[in-house]
Amino acid sequence: MSQPIKVGLCQINPTLGDFDYNYNKILDSYNDALKQNCELVVFPEMVVTGYPPQDLLLSDKFIDKNLSILNDFVKHVSKTCILGFVNREDGKLFNSAAICRDGKIVKVYNKILLPTYDVFDEDRYFENGSEIGQFDIDIDGKNLNCIIQICEDLWEDDYNRKLSKEIIDLNPDLIVNISSSPYHRNRKSVRKELIANKFADANCPFIYCNLVGGQDELIFDGNSLVLNSDMNLIKEGKSFEEDLVIADLSSPSINQENEETDEEMYQALCLGVKDYFRKTGHKKAVIGLSGGIDSALVACLAVDALGPENVHLVSMPSRFSSNHSKSDAKELATNLNANFETIDIDALFQKYLDTLDHKFKGMETNVAEENIQSRIRGNILMAFSNKFDCLVLSTGNKTELALGYCTLYGDMSGGLSVIGDLSKTDVYNLSKWKNKNSNNVIPENSITKAPSAELAENQVDPFDYDSISPIVDKIIYNESFDKDFSDKDGIRKKINQNEFKRRQAAPILRVSRKAFGIGRRFPIVNHFHE
Repeated sequence: MSQPIKVGLCQINPTLGDFDYNYNKILDSYNDALKQNCELVVFPEMVVTGYPPQDLLLSDKFIDKNLSILNDFVKHVSKTCILGFVNREDGKLFNSAAICRDGKIVKVYNKILLPTYDVFDEDRYFENGSEIGQFDIDIDGKNLNCIIQICEDLWEDDYNRKLSKEIIDLNPDLIVNISSSPYHRNRKSVRKELIANKFADANCPFIYCNLVGGQDELIFDGNSLVLNSDMNLIKEGKSFEEDLVIADLSSPSINQENEETDEEMYQALCLGVKDYFRKTGHKKAVIGLSGGIDSALVACLAVDALGPENVHLVSMPSRFSSNHSKSDAKELATNLNANFETIDIDALFQKYLDTLDHKFKGMETNVAEENIQSRIRGNILMAFSNKFDCLVLSTGNKTELALGYCTLYGDMSGGLSVIGDLSKTDVYNLSKWKNKNSNNVIPENSITKAPSAELAENQVDPFDYDSISPIVDKIIYNESFDKDFSDKDGIRKKINQNEFKRRQAAPILRVSRKAFGIGRRFPIVNHFHE
C-alpha cells in the first residue's frame, strides 16, 4: 500500500443479548477511534449481538433488535466503519459484516464459510454467503480496493472453496478479517502463522480484529493484529483485555512474541471467571478448600478475578483429613486474605453411617461411605450458595473428570468448573507459576504432597498423573498412539463409562483445543471400543 491509512481496531467485550449495553460500547469506541483520526474503524464479528447467540437466533425479536441497534448506530457514522451483526434476507439469516460511512450502510458482506464443528454450530442457524466482500475506502481522493472476511473465512483448509486465492486474484490494497475466535492454548501463534501463510502473496496489509471476553464456557482472547504487506506485525492488541488498537499501515514492523505462557493461561481463566460472574449477575463465590492443589488453584483464580472480599473459602474436614491439609487450607486463605471458616463434617458423617447401618451391616466399607463425605460437603456448599447468594465453584480437573474420579452431587457440585479443562499436570504447572509470581501464596505442602481425596484412611489418588495425564489428553484429542500402546489400565473404557457424570458437571471454562462440554459430544450409552 503506497498510501498511509490510520485504522482503529475496537477490541471490545460485548454482553450477549444486552443490546443497549453493546450499542453504547460500540458508539463510545467508534468515537474514541475518530478522536485518534482513524480513517477506518473495525469491530469484531457479531459485536452487535455478542457471540455465540445459539438458539436466541430462532427469536424474531432478537433479530429485529439487532437490526434496530445497527441502524441506530449507523446514523452516527461518518468515517468508514465495519462491524458484525446478524443479517436477515428473504427470511434467511446470515452472519454478516456491515460496511458503513456517511450515515448509511454501503455494503453488507455475508460470511461464506460457516464452522460446524467443536464448539461451533453456525450451519444450524445461518446460510452461506457467496460473494467475496469487496469495498472501497477513499483516502485523499484515491480509492483503495479492500476485502472483508469474517472469522472462519480465513480457516479454509477443510473447505472446498479456497477464498484466499480468490482474494489474492482481486489484487486488494487491504484485507480485513473480523472474528470471534475463542482462545485455546497456542491459538495466538496459530492465527499469525495462518494469516502469513495464506496471504504472503497478497502484497497488502492485513487487519484482524478479534472479540474479547467470556461467554459461558468460551473465552475470547482479543490479540487483534495489524500486519504489513510483508506479513510482519505492525501492532497487536492486548490479551484478555478490551483495547483500542491504533495503527498506521505505513508504520514499520515490530518484534512479535509467539511463545504462549502460563501467565496467559492464568489470565484466560481469570477472565472466564470474571465475565461469567459479571454477565450472569453473580457477585460472590464459595469454594470448598481441601488443602490440596486443585482447590488451592481455584481459590487463587477466584480471588484474582473477583477480589478477596467476594470469595468464601470453607474447609470441611472429616476423620480422614490430615492435620497438614487443615493447616494448608487455613494458610492459603490467610495468604489470599479471603473469607474463611471451618465446618467439621465428622458428626454429620457419623449420623449417615448410623442411619444406614442396618442396611450396610456386614458389608465392606467402600466407595459408598467415601462418597457420603463428598456429598455432605457438596450440600454444605450449596447451602452457603442459597443462604448467602454465592455461586459454588467446582474444583475438579480434566484428568479426574475424564476418569470419573469425582463424585456426582459432591465435589462436582457447582455453577462453574474453573479448572475442568486443565490436566492434573497443568494444575501443578499453573500453581507453580502462581507461586513464583505471588510470593508463594499456595503452601508448598499443597504442591509437593501426594494427592489424595482423604475419604479413607491413608488414601492416595490411584494414578500416576505424570504418566496418565498425557495419555488422557491424547485420547480426548483423538491423537494416535505408538503401536506398542496397550492401554492396560483401561483408560479409554473409563473415559467412555463416565460420560454420564460429565453431562451433569458444571460448565467448564475452555482453554484447550478439545474440552469436555459443548465441543465434545459423545453418547452416554456407548458400546464401541477401539
